Amino acid sequence: MKKNKILSISLMVAVAMLASSASYAQTKIKVGLLPISESLGVVVADKKGFFKEEGLDVEISKFDSGAAAIPVLQSGRLDISFTNTVSTLQAIEQGVDLIILTPAAVVRKAPPDSTTGVLALKSTLKSIKDLEGKRLAVNVVNSSAWLHAVALLDRHGVDRTKVRFVEIPFPQMNDTLLNDRVDAIAQVDPFRSVLVATGKAEILGWSYVESAPGTDVSQYVALRPWVEKNRDIAARFVRAVQKGSAFLNANEAEARDINQAYTGLNPALKDKVVLPELGTSVNVEGVQKTMQMMQKYDLLKSPVAVADRVLKNP
Repeated sequence: MKKNKILSISLMVAVAMLASSASYAQTKIKVGLLPISESLGVVVADKKGFFKEEGLDVEISKFDSGAAAIPVLQSGRLDISFTNTVSTLQAIEQGVDLIILTPAAVVRKAPPDSTTGVLALKSTLKSIKDLEGKRLAVNVVNSSAWLHAVALLDRHGVDRTKVRFVEIPFPQMNDTLLNDRVDAIAQVDPFRSVLVATGKAEILGWSYVESAPGTDVSQYVALRPWVEKNRDIAARFVRAVQKGSAFLNANEAEARDINQAYTGLNPALKDKVVLPELGTSVNVEGVQKTMQMMQKYDLLKSPVAVADRVLKNP
């Protein structure tokens, strides 16, 4: 009898130990990010242990663009990828079966914002209207920044066919403007803050804020088959990232430290740049508005059923 009792207790202890071990077991997932501040929701979720709390072990890979990460996602070498709304919708139109899990950055409803501002040298152009017949630098024609720049021109009554778009990478835009090789630039932070600090340039308008306030700029996506097979994992990822985003939105000083460390920002600019506002739920209406803009300006041929592309009840 005593022997059976001892065996019973031993069995209970073993079961408890197994249960404890299982509760700490981590599911490994691979996530693709860009080395920019819009990716900080994932960075903070990892740094603060929010993924660990959800039983996730996240392996992070960095890419130059969301568009570059999508083929890697398709190959199965990534489970989840950061990308921007324009690239997401274009990929879906091209047949990539994507599901939007949760937003990364969102457009603020009033400036300043981390998204593009259109700048010109002081005393050269008075308003966006003056861009007609001028040279405007964008990072890539037909990109997200180009789309919102065109929408901004439209809002100010500028005929975009009379504006010469020049492709210049964001890091080189400031010098291009200062050396008078273009008349204006559509520039993001931290480069915009650096240029404004020189006192030589001024902001004429805010492309995203004026054309799509409150809209999701970027998001995390996964392939539908992966989501259907791993819905619980996807939901745990979403909870952790949204917790990381909320933390960053509420703790600016620490957010600046984390941003500087992750992006490699010049320490002198740590407290001067505009950080993005990070979203905590997908703005379906906002994504639909971007989709409509893309159709209007020939970046998308067919509409996308956005609501059917969002993870339900994460």
